[in-house]
Amino acid sequence: MPHDFRVLCAASEQWLSLAQVPRMLHRAGAHVTFLGPAGAWPLRGSFVDRWVRAEGKAEAVARVLGAHLTDARPYDWIILGDDSLLAAVGARRDEPWTRAALPLEPDDVRRGLLGSKLGFVTAAAALGLPIPRSLVCRGEQEIREALDTFDGPALIKEDGPSGGEGCHALTRTGAVPARLRAEAVVVQALVQGPTIAVEALYDRGQLRFALTSTIERTWPPPFGVSALRRFSHDATALALTEDLGRTVGIHGFANLTMLRDPSTGRTLLIELDLRPNALFHLGAVLGVDLTPSLRALLERRPPEPVRHLAVDVDARVPIYPVDVIRSVLQRDWRALASWLTDSDDRWRSIPPDDPRLARAYLGHIVRQIVRQTLRDDRAARTPRAVLASPA
Repeated sequence: MPHDFRVLCAASEQWLSLAQVPRMLHRAGAHVTFLGPAGAWPLRGSFVDRWVRAEGKAEAVARVLGAHLTDARPYDWIILGDDSLLAAVGARRDEPWTRAALPLEPDDVRRGLLGSKLGFVTAAAALGLPIPRSLVCRGEQEIREALDTFDGPALIKEDGPSGGEGCHALTRTGAVPARLRAEAVVVQALVQGPTIAVEALYDRGQLRFALTSTIERTWPPPFGVSALRRFSHDATALALTEDLGRTVGIHGFANLTMLRDPSTGRTLLIELDLRPNALFHLGAVLGVDLTPSLRALLERRPPEPVRHLAVDVDARVPIYPVDVIRSVLQRDWRALASWLTDSDDRWRSIPPDDPRLARAYLGHIVRQIVRQTLRDDRAARTPRAVLASPA
């Protein structure tokens, strides 16, 4: 396929989620420039054509990005790859170059959707998006008042961390972690229902591609990243995903996380991340390759029927490399044996055309297992405080 389009992917974090983005863009006919730090995952593969170095925190990377976009020939598409960079570019929304870089029109309401959990709650309320009962709180007293209002358990979400980090389940009588008592957090009523995920590609508000699945296992539990997904067609989640794109006006990659409330049957949105994640490439092995949708976006074709899973698809997919790491650390030897022997075609998640990236994945697995094992060993050796008993 001729490489007729210029795409820039920018990142400030060392996120695994971007590892296969250049490969997918290359297959769609794009010449890929990556702007970000040395060692970032896009650079560990073989499909970045040009690297623009940008080190430091997200604000510093945003400055480099702004200077690059001001001087460079225009790109056909710009992808911001992590929440910190989305927020940093959103904070500079008055600068003309940001309009081409941001995945939505950053008005006073929608700018809250750029990498902020606090902003998500405020924007969702203003836009009428279906979310669980949620409040932005600061300090233990406001958190307690929210728990009393919800009259049940809740999730406390810190604004910065991602991938399930910074999430805490709390009951009305539970202790509020000390670090949450002085910062603004989201308090969200806990809905006990299946968690639905959608990997979506939007083209100026129109949905072009969607992968729908149920999250069956996370690592580390209970709020970590996906380790096992069950992919199947979900018409309700798909309809909500289409409506959301039109309401918000999203352009590019997005990840939606939903909960299905068993008491009402409603499907509720709990997270909206306007960036790629690590699972879009799985469409190719599930019968709905992302490549034609990426090509259509780059060619600016008129809206077409949404590409989604066939109605007869029902596939449980362990997620690489997360589930390999989980298998070792949880001593799930049966699962590990399945990975080692390629049982159930598990290796299909490993890019066959990029041995360099495959080696990087393997090194990541080894490092993560060693680090966690050392942490667990140190924790086991640390003496615990002994409370003195009354005489």
